[in-house]
Amino acid sequence: MVKLEVLGVSSDGHHQPVVILRNEDRVLPMVVGIAEADAIHAALIRRDIGRPMTHDLICNILAGLGGQLESVVIYKLENDVFYAHLNVERKGPNDQVEQVLRVDSRPSDGIAIATRLEAPIYAAQEVMEQAGQDVAILGGAEEEEDDEEEETDYDS
Repeated sequence: MVKLEVLGVSSDGHHQPVVILRNEDRVLPMVVGIAEADAIHAALIRRDIGRPMTHDLICNILAGLGGQLESVVIYKLENDVFYAHLNVERKGPNDQVEQVLRVDSRPSDGIAIATRLEAPIYAAQEVMEQAGQDVAILGGAEEEEDDEEEETDYDS
């Protein structure tokens, strides 16, 4: 497994949102839905929406049930579809782990939840080999500034 960092949300040039995840000199671009892209972006910039959105609700339910998101794992890429699961631990009154749950999740939802809870995100090495790209595809500093502007524009 390789640990990923969420760089941000951008566009694929065809008005389709893409979340960009990075591990060292490799990036994992992942096309996501518009609602999920907005949820990820909102969590990254810590935007206060006022009322809990769906991913906030999931975080609240986890906390209410005594669960803690330990990680999100993107474990497979098959037929251009990514697969992920949430690793959730539930602890008892003496802080001992009583239950470990693996919950199936779309990667975009897992990323939105992990970003809110500051939980680590991992990808299987084979997923990075299949879909990872050299970080150079992001371009130089000038293009990175354009990406930042695009992310800011995405917020509107």
